[in-house]
Amino acid sequence: MQKFNMDDSSSSKYGGMTHFVNLPSGGDFYPEGHPLYGLDKVEVKMMTTKEEDILTNQSYIENGVVLDKLFESILLADVRPKDMIDADKMAVMIAARVEAYGPEYTVTLSCNKCQNFYLWDVDLSSFETDMTTSDYEKTPKGSFIVELPKSQTIVEFHHLLPDEIESITKTVDKMKSLNIKTNFNTEFYKRVILSVNGDDKAESIAALVENMKILDSRKFLKAYQSTVPSLNTTVKSTCTECGHQNEGGMPVQGNFFFPEF
Repeated sequence: MQKFNMDDSSSSKYGGMTHFVNLPSGGDFYPEGHPLYGLDKVEVKMMTTKEEDILTNQSYIENGVVLDKLFESILLADVRPKDMIDADKMAVMIAARVEAYGPEYTVTLSCNKCQNFYLWDVDLSSFETDMTTSDYEKTPKGSFIVELPKSQTIVEFHHLLPDEIESITKTVDKMKSLNIKTNFNTEFYKRVILSVNGDDKAESIAALVENMKILDSRKFLKAYQSTVPSLNTTVKSTCTECGHQNEGGMPVQGNFFFPEF
């Protein structure tokens, strides 16, 4: 496990007003030519009143783009938030918050047992990158290999960026509007699979996808999900009412960027 942290090195261009954030992906999950390809850290501008104005902009909030606008303001790399892996975006967001307000973050949680609401202090600097060794072979170009149990097919696959996954949904909706039979999984598989038994022709990949058995499908999804880099933001807490031990992902609440002093 690699502890989540941020480098205190900074660029002279901003007069010491930047810091570097370690990327959980290590830059390995971006295609060649991507701004973050091969980078294990990214330079981030320290938050100022300009960023607070972004966070309180009602138009951004109502349109669900406030975090995208924040990232565009603080990231020095020429990269869109939609072109970043979720774990990397989370690492940058937490680092920006820690640098601006400190690592202490008080959240309101609900007990899974008695449904009591209680306050819990979270140390944002304690989160770690999940560096668990994958059971799947990784190729020099950053793709992965999995053998499907039912068909005994060797499949090479890569990971998609959020914007690419969003485009699949749009493609499926458009195809359905034209009465073309398809679904999300079918189009997803066609885009992430690079080769079948070493054959990278589109028709070979399509043939596998269209005839994939359930056992193979589940194995493939498990391989895909287990090889995605992640930042472990699990919060363990104790209910103040019944003493039950609760565990779950860190909630991003209203005071994340606006803590009380």
